[in-house]
Amino acid sequence: MHRITLLCVGPIKTKWIAEGCAHFLERLGHAVRMEVIEVPASKQTDPAKQREEESQRILAALEKREGDVWVLDESGKAQTSPAFASSLGALRDTGRTIIFVLGGAYGLTDPIRKRAHRVLKLSDMTFPHELCRLIFLEQLYRVTEINKGSGYHHA
Repeated sequence: MHRITLLCVGPIKTKWIAEGCAHFLERLGHAVRMEVIEVPASKQTDPAKQREEESQRILAALEKREGDVWVLDESGKAQTSPAFASSLGALRDTGRTIIFVLGGAYGLTDPIRKRAHRVLKLSDMTFPHELCRLIFLEQLYRVTEINKGSGYHHA
């Protein structure tokens, strides 16, 4: 079974988003070994300091793990769901763990982007970071279903 880690800033405070994430994590449990690691959100009020502190926590968590690091960031490359499915399908066959990194409200620092094997963006639009987690988990579930040929994805 494929192993995927989502390393993010948490926890989620919005109830309906937390419920949606739990829903997709449960559905993903049948297809992948999924681990969610939440680093504590910064209490800094200055956005740059908050971004730096959270990024340092993420980098520290990355040091303890092995795998291909894929950063979710607005500077990344957009992919269609089928293209994302193809990318993940190719890695699934190698047996390597994929670590997806999702920053907090003010994003990530350059050292995290430089550590990445790939940098992806979810959309050209801007979303709250909690909602990005839900959107990403739905896309991850969609990708597993595309690769299974289940019919969940309607192109």
